[in-house]
Amino acid sequence: MRNTIILAVIAIALAAYVYFVEIKGGEQKKKEKEIAEKLFNVKKDSIDHIIIEKNGTTFEFVKKDDAWQIVRPIKTLADESPINSVLYSLSNTKKIRTFKAEGKDLATYGLGAQSIKVVFSGKGVAKQWVKIGDRTPVGANVFVTKDDSTVAIVASSIKNTMDKSLFDWRDKKAIHFKKDQIKEFTLKNRHGKFHFVKEGNNWKLTEPVEVRGDNGNINSILNKLEFGRIKSVVAETPEHLSEYGLTAPAIRIELFSGMEKAKLGVSFSRLKGNRAYGKDDSRPHIFEVDSFFVKPFKKKLYDLRDKYIAKFNRNKAQRIKLLFNSELMIFEKDSSNNWALSTGEKAKNYKISNLISHLNNLKVARFVDDHPKNLKKYGLDMPRGLVEVYNDNDEKILELLVGKDRNEDEFYAQVPEQKSVVTFKKSSLKDIFPEKEDLIEKPKEEKKQETKAEEE
Repeated sequence: MRNTIILAVIAIALAAYVYFVEIKGGEQKKKEKEIAEKLFNVKKDSIDHIIIEKNGTTFEFVKKDDAWQIVRPIKTLADESPINSVLYSLSNTKKIRTFKAEGKDLATYGLGAQSIKVVFSGKGVAKQWVKIGDRTPVGANVFVTKDDSTVAIVASSIKNTMDKSLFDWRDKKAIHFKKDQIKEFTLKNRHGKFHFVKEGNNWKLTEPVEVRGDNGNINSILNKLEFGRIKSVVAETPEHLSEYGLTAPAIRIELFSGMEKAKLGVSFSRLKGNRAYGKDDSRPHIFEVDSFFVKPFKKKLYDLRDKYIAKFNRNKAQRIKLLFNSELMIFEKDSSNNWALSTGEKAKNYKISNLISHLNNLKVARFVDDHPKNLKKYGLDMPRGLVEVYNDNDEKILELLVGKDRNEDEFYAQVPEQKSVVTFKKSSLKDIFPEKEDLIEKPKEEKKQETKAEEE
């Protein structure tokens, strides 16, 4: 028993030794080795002030309210991406090799006046600096020093990160806004003035007509403003906007942000070749963009309005009324989600689903009249075709009128709730007014006879 206790104590002591000396000690040595290998032992999120001196030019950056700003040689917002690369380099660059060098010898490695000097500090980070010199003769590395007496060889990525122009450092957005806070905006171009209001997830045009908007084309305007980037800055503080075609801009966009609808604005000139000038109302500089940038802003009314004639919530359809050339069919869905004619004949569920899909996907061929005063001229006072869809509360969720022929390819149509008279292609007619025989399940006997006839 005594021997067992002694062995247990020895085992515990060995385990403790292995854990604290071998495992924990090994982890500590590894951590100390990693720290010793790093050029700087600093966390990137702690840095909030950076100065980069290069060829007599000084770039100074300050972090305020979680955003980086350039304060020298101009005052403007900084591009977060290259700044993040600087922070990563300062906190992660490792020394490959070190050796002693000082005085005139430093110039041999490009660490004299021609070097790039980076100075940084931050919360809990004392001011530190590093000079970045020439590339090494062999390997993708550079010489650096942070005390003018010891030279280290590190990966050349640190020099690529720091060696940038003012335009590289600066913010390249045409205008700053938060897209999710924009519930209303205006676009002016050579085709007119368009005002958009967001209702839920959908856009509505309120000017020059009040209709559903084309979500894709409208969102493309905001997406380009949010994700597009300018090509260059052509003037920091222009004296006359007329020099850039911006006193009477070709394109003007005004965004209304937040509950108080604070107005933000940006203007663009006419294209000159492949380029146009632009200006954000809140900043002084004039920038340049290409034709691809302004393309979403040049849309016509047709492009900006919804092209679906008969949109409704297909999942709420409970009763469908089809009337064409005086032939009426009414379909109703039962509690088992099966469709049947009001006369009792069973309908083909997939055919009714197809009918609903075709209605939902029926597209405008052309917009004819947004303020019709006389429906008779379109054959819509006494329509040849009518579709009505009702929900389970017997509320009408769609009414579609089909009028006379506009030409050999199109019919006039109207959704009274939307007011506008439009046309759709005649090729779609059979999809929204199918033959009764195509929609009704055939009796079993009739099916058997058809099968037998096919076999014979």
